[in-house]
Amino acid sequence: MVGVSDEERLVAEIPASLKYLVDEDDRSNKQVVISALERELGVNSNDSVAVIDRKIRRKEERLEQELEQAREHRDRVAQLKDDLDEIRELREDKVDEEGSYEDALDTLLDEMEAGDFPQVWATHPRVDDIRGEHGRSNEEILYDLKQRAADQERDLLNTNFMQQMHADTQRRAGNEQPVAEAFDGDGGDA
Repeated sequence: MVGVSDEERLVAEIPASLKYLVDEDDRSNKQVVISALERELGVNSNDSVAVIDRKIRRKEERLEQELEQAREHRDRVAQLKDDLDEIRELREDKVDEEGSYEDALDTLLDEMEAGDFPQVWATHPRVDDIRGEHGRSNEEILYDLKQRAADQERDLLNTNFMQQMHADTQRRAGNEQPVAEAFDGDGGDA
């Protein structure tokens, strides 16, 4: 193998008494340390098979750790993708539901303009129907109806969104006006 050094640097602090003995030895510090390590570990540095086997074991262990981390990472990525798909599906359902809700409001407004339902109010059966289909409160539905009628400048009056007796009172008082002018956006009539 070209470029792979067969030697590595070893730095260690040792007791002063051992350092003294190493310094007194005729061999170099490196030779003394190699000899001591070979005796302690039961290998000969010239016997490279044992050293290579240890390197192989270490690399195999490291490879297994890396593979396990990669599997865990892949599992986390898969879970994130699943979560993202679920959230996107939820969003799509909400968009579809919102479109369906708006369609229901438009249908009722069309029916009101056609005279099928001259008046609707919070507890009107058609408002109850929309509540049952879309899970919104009657007050929210009535507010959304007024807002949509005003935004679309429908040919409806503010009194179309009241019970008959309240509508009659408003007419007599001269407070009847197009919903686009009467609706103030805060849920009430201007």
